[in-house]
Amino acid sequence: MGSDWENKTGEVVGSSSRKSYHKSMAAQGMRSFSPRQLGNKTRGRFLLAVQVIAILLTAAIPLRATLSAEEEQAFDHFYNLEYDQAIVLFERLRDADRNNPLHHNRVAMAYLYKQLYIAGALHGDLFSVSNKFFRTKKIEPDPALAKKFWEANQSAIRICEQRLKKNKQDQEALYACGVAYATNASYQGLIDRSLLDSMGSARKANDYHARLLRLNPRFYDAYLVPGIYDFVIGSLPGPLKVLLFFVGVSGDKQRGIQFAETVAQAGERAQHDAKIILTVMYRREKRFADARRTVTGLANDFPRNYILPLEIASIYRAADQVESAIQGYENVLEEIRQGRPGFAAAPEARIHFELGELYRKMGDLESARQHLQQVAGSRGSTPELEEESAAVRQQIEEALQQKLAGRGQANLSGSVPRP
Repeated sequence: MGSDWENKTGEVVGSSSRKSYHKSMAAQGMRSFSPRQLGNKTRGRFLLAVQVIAILLTAAIPLRATLSAEEEQAFDHFYNLEYDQAIVLFERLRDADRNNPLHHNRVAMAYLYKQLYIAGALHGDLFSVSNKFFRTKKIEPDPALAKKFWEANQSAIRICEQRLKKNKQDQEALYACGVAYATNASYQGLIDRSLLDSMGSARKANDYHARLLRLNPRFYDAYLVPGIYDFVIGSLPGPLKVLLFFVGVSGDKQRGIQFAETVAQAGERAQHDAKIILTVMYRREKRFADARRTVTGLANDFPRNYILPLEIASIYRAADQVESAIQGYENVLEEIRQGRPGFAAAPEARIHFELGELYRKMGDLESARQHLQQVAGSRGSTPELEEESAAVRQQIEEALQQKLAGRGQANLSGSVPRP
């Protein structure tokens, strides 16, 4: 095996990146770190980074390989937000092969996403690292769903670690262990809000996949979790990165993007997941055209997933392309009205709120008011959203009254006879 590795197009990728990555991972494996070593402000930024890692790992969980027809059907349900149907099929596959950690990972992943979906966590800017939901709300997990998740997750860990005791170079077990701990980190960070535990699980996931890559640099899918880790740590402010470096934690933002791009192009199990990760990374780097291109491809692959066209509109909004954002959100509302499959559960209240804000930005206050009036009572409305909408609507009403008063004054002045 050569010192470089090639993607499927034959292009040689990242020899120096791989070497520096393995060197940094060796350092991280030798040292321990506690956020208590940092000051209050620095610790806050570090914990925010941990939560971002958890958000990104949520999108990196699914395991795909050469799939049977039943597996293809299960993943089609999963990526189209049809979690109950996906769970039925994933559990059937697991029951037929209980010693395969891959199936347990898939079951755990489906239960995690179902909890996030029920809680409304997938209705905001899913691909934005500033997703407001994860900053303001704590999810109250369904005990039955939580039990199913932990049973599947711990089964996957137990099986793959037993295999590794027998053979430390079992590549499938290393990959499955990394995925299991990534799933664990996502649950701990996003549902339990136990950020320190989440960081510990994320580092374990990173370590398993780093070990796998040292054995087989051509196991392309294993670059995704290290890519996430690299990107988030590499995106931290300079002083914090220096502090973390001295306790054995380092990252390279551009290398993280490169790893994710490689998986999207050359991976066999995690291509769709890498595209989701890349959308987050591109948005963070303000590469809005790249982010939009990536999500558009996913939307074409999974037409019953209403989140994807909403994310395209959100990316236009983030890029300050207001007219295109408005058109995107209006298109989703029209798809809902037309009864497009999968769109019945779309969060109409949130869409009306976004349109109200966008029309207000455009100066079309009447259209803004009309959409904000529809927030209350629409699907997905919450007391918090209704309160926020009412406050914005009040500002718009005052602006319209001032505008009307100004017109009245102008008309009155114009009617006064000239001497």
